[in-house]
Amino acid sequence: MSMLENSSWPEDAGQNRSAHRPGEGSDVLGDLGLGDDQAGVWSTDEPAPGASLPPFPRSLSMERTRFTVDLPDRSTATVDVDHLAGRASLYRDDRHVRTCDMPARFALGPDHLEVAASRYGMKRIHLVHADGRERRLDPAPGTPEHWRAQLSREHPGLGRALAVCAVLVLAINLILLAPQALDLLTHQAFWADHFSSFDSPVSLPAWANTALTLATCLAGTERALTFRHHRLLDVETDGIAD
Repeated sequence: MSMLENSSWPEDAGQNRSAHRPGEGSDVLGDLGLGDDQAGVWSTDEPAPGASLPPFPRSLSMERTRFTVDLPDRSTATVDVDHLAGRASLYRDDRHVRTCDMPARFALGPDHLEVAASRYGMKRIHLVHADGRERRLDPAPGTPEHWRAQLSREHPGLGRALAVCAVLVLAINLILLAPQALDLLTHQAFWADHFSSFDSPVSLPAWANTALTLATCLAGTERALTFRHHRLLDVETDGIAD
């Protein structure tokens, strides 16, 4: 199953934060179909309206990422994602338009962009046309997603091997860690006082659980970089809020 799926997208996604100061950048906002009611208040910790798109910081490639798409009017939309802050910034033709908390929805006339992150990467980064057609944005050069796609193009065998290893690690994680987690949960007082406890048949030493947790983080990152997702297999890497 692909990360492309999104059966219901909140209409007010990303409406709580913006980088527009009333009276500034209104021409850019108007081109995008964003009115002042969507603009909000500009903050000094965000790019100013109309600010130039900065070079991608390769040294922070695990904290940030960036995607681009060519629009029907021949302009280019770029979404710069700050994973640590949980925010996404929209640039059009390399000029800043708006910054929102994720999940974010950026209006582009009759179309819009939908941006959401999982615990390990992007969960959704799509241009949605008025007629319902969708297109995933392309990762910008220098980003982890671009590097992973390039690796698969240049070394397809290695790319497939990494994908298979990620699936195996997540499957093993479900088999080994799930019973231990259930054991721990059902031995808590709030459960044990009313229901029978579950004794896990699996009991790994601390070092093994730590190693498996680290491997699961790497597997989740690999899956996120290749936009692969399965409701059961990736349940832990999704995070509760997703």
